[in-house]
Amino acid sequence: MSERDVAAALGALDRRAFLRLAGAVAALGLTPSGCGGVPRELAPPAGLELRALSPRGYATFRAAAMRLVGHRGAEAIRSGRLDPAAAADAWVARLPGLRAALGQGLWVLEFGVYPVVAKWQPFTALAGSSQDAVLGNLMESRWDLKRDLFKGMKSLAMLAFYAQPASRALIGYPGPFDREGIAEAMSDLPGAG
Repeated sequence: MSERDVAAALGALDRRAFLRLAGAVAALGLTPSGCGGVPRELAPPAGLELRALSPRGYATFRAAAMRLVGHRGAEAIRSGRLDPAAAADAWVARLPGLRAALGQGLWVLEFGVYPVVAKWQPFTALAGSSQDAVLGNLMESRWDLKRDLFKGMKSLAMLAFYAQPASRALIGYPGPFDREGIAEAMSDLPGAG
């Protein structure tokens, strides 16, 4: 997945559409009243200077990325070996046109409630299986905007996760400039000799 693909996926998260959606949620009184903090494992690490995401947006993105990259990836994120939320923050900071769309998308994912988002609590407060259900609902929704939110989050999470060199150990890819690692990986193929 290229940066252009991610930009296209996030670009579909039209600012006006999200403002209408967020406004409708607020007008209906559907936003949670006391948001409190986020779980410590999702909060930005001390000393990390966020340039595009808010601390809440960082936590929401981190939680979504942990659900989207699978169990091994989630463990790498939880242990601190990989930080896709920090990588996404740096990437989106270079593309100011996507900053607002991502921020609004993360706000809707975190604070949106039924019927807009299939939950009643903040996304970061949900158990993993409930987060999976929310993401599944977005992915399979009849509403284009909800599917666009899922595609944008997934695209950026995958880019931010797999662009980090530390992810290569999880997938067995030695990296594009590791000739010895590529040769070793090729020698492990059936019929190589």
